[in-house]
Amino acid sequence: MMMMVRTAGKFWLVALLGACGGSFERGGAGEEQVPTEVADVLSAAAPQVVIPAIDRFAEAVIQLRDAVEDWDGGEDRASVQEAWQVAMLAWQECEVHQIGPTASALVAPGGKDLRDTVYSWPTVNPCRVDQETVAGDWVGAYFDTALVNVRGLDALEHLLFVEGTGNGCPSQVSINSDGTWSALGDSGVRSARANHARALADDLLSTSASLQQEWAGFGDALAGPGTASSPYATSDEALTAIFHGLFYVETGVKDRKLAAPLGLRDCGQEQCPESVEHLPSGLSIRALEANMVGFRSLFTGGEGAGMDDLLIELGHGDLTEAILQATDGVEAALPAVDLPIDEALSSDLDDLEALHSAVGGVTDLLKNDLTTVLSLEIPAEAAGDND
Repeated sequence: MMMMVRTAGKFWLVALLGACGGSFERGGAGEEQVPTEVADVLSAAAPQVVIPAIDRFAEAVIQLRDAVEDWDGGEDRASVQEAWQVAMLAWQECEVHQIGPTASALVAPGGKDLRDTVYSWPTVNPCRVDQETVAGDWVGAYFDTALVNVRGLDALEHLLFVEGTGNGCPSQVSINSDGTWSALGDSGVRSARANHARALADDLLSTSASLQQEWAGFGDALAGPGTASSPYATSDEALTAIFHGLFYVETGVKDRKLAAPLGLRDCGQEQCPESVEHLPSGLSIRALEANMVGFRSLFTGGEGAGMDDLLIELGHGDLTEAILQATDGVEAALPAVDLPIDEALSSDLDDLEALHSAVGGVTDLLKNDLTTVLSLEIPAEAAGDND
């Protein structure tokens, strides 16, 4: 006779055990015996997906720091801008992997807010970056208390791509009203930006090293729910962390990066081009391409076991195929938008709307089918989203 067991309010693990001819047991001291298929997914996520992506990002940051060191603040910015783009696109893959220390401490088990330290968009403030450029106080313990909107890749984007020697602050802000910005002169502004960029690049190098160090240990915590070193009490909670990472395509890509500029949500106007990601660099579409790479790797487990394999074991190979086909659809729709999103809003609207619909094809499968099959909770940010 098969025993029905409820784990963290869910029955899906029992269903998997039944489908695989197993039985639910607990080891000593109440340790959960995780089904092999689930354990494989949890064990693969760090070494096969998250850590390789972070390592690629860390290597790109080294190259970025070297390029910034060689930049004098002048208009010859091609090399440093290219290095920033490589690092930014490497990070855009990691954006989908907001699990454990990368993720928010407010909502994620084991979260340490390292994502926002690397890249805080949409929490950005070019005026504050300009104010910090004038202040010139980027040494010592500055970064211990600096707000996320004046550090990381987004602050560097402003410094490396802004045109001219003006600033992004209103006239009443002190750097303009008291004349401290104009007192720098054009050469002084360029020099201050270069020095500021070096400090930001050094900080980013430190943060990338912290990410590598944190994830060197967190892989075992993700793979070992219920152990003393893991923030996850059960395998259900650990799998939910991966599941929530996938929802970046819903909350980040579909909602923030596409729906908001298109005026479909959080806009209040017909369109909101000012909400487009990467306005200074024009990297908005390429960022989405990298996001989809990160999504696919997390869903498939890279070279290891992923959600796709788990669905097949549960008898839902058709859902695996549907999600991968929908992901292919997004990747096919991206090249049609060959302009940055803010420009495409006026000159390529049909293709941009088609891209939004294609992303919706992926997220509908996540919110409805995948959620139902795995009986996992949708992230609070994505709950009730009907656009």
